[in-house]
Amino acid sequence: MRNLIFFLVFTAFFVFDMSLDLKEGIPLFHIWHEAALFFVSLIATIWQLSVIVQKNKRINSLHLELLETKNSYQEWKAKTHSSAQQLGQMIESEFGLWHLSQSEKDVALLLIKGFSMKEIADLRHTHEKTVRQQATNIYKKSGLSGRQELAAFFLEDMLNFPTLC
Repeated sequence: MRNLIFFLVFTAFFVFDMSLDLKEGIPLFHIWHEAALFFVSLIATIWQLSVIVQKNKRINSLHLELLETKNSYQEWKAKTHSSAQQLGQMIESEFGLWHLSQSEKDVALLLIKGFSMKEIADLRHTHEKTVRQQATNIYKKSGLSGRQELAAFFLEDMLNFPTLC
């Protein structure tokens, strides 16, 4: 936008200068020279305007795409809300069968969601070593070997992909 203002001021300057030169009787060669510079500045102004118009079109297009994505996400969220609640209840029930403490349940949920040990420690305002110990306790109590098996335990049967084995 700053460039456009510069080109507009520059173009206006040439128009003003040429009109003064014509009134003062300056030789035509000089006026032709300024007219050429005027046309160059006019072309630059038009080019800058086209760039701004294209950028605004792109911004509007991206804005519409963002709104569509947000709407799609909201629709997905609404469609899956009851299923997510049921899954949450099933996970909570299984955690009860495993006799997990509340801290272990919180850590297990964050592990299933894919958070790293450091991220979980930061979220829970604790040390990473504590989270690692809680994860070890979760795996021991559940009989699972790690994070992948923990997530797969709850999600594997929900995903209806054909088996590859």
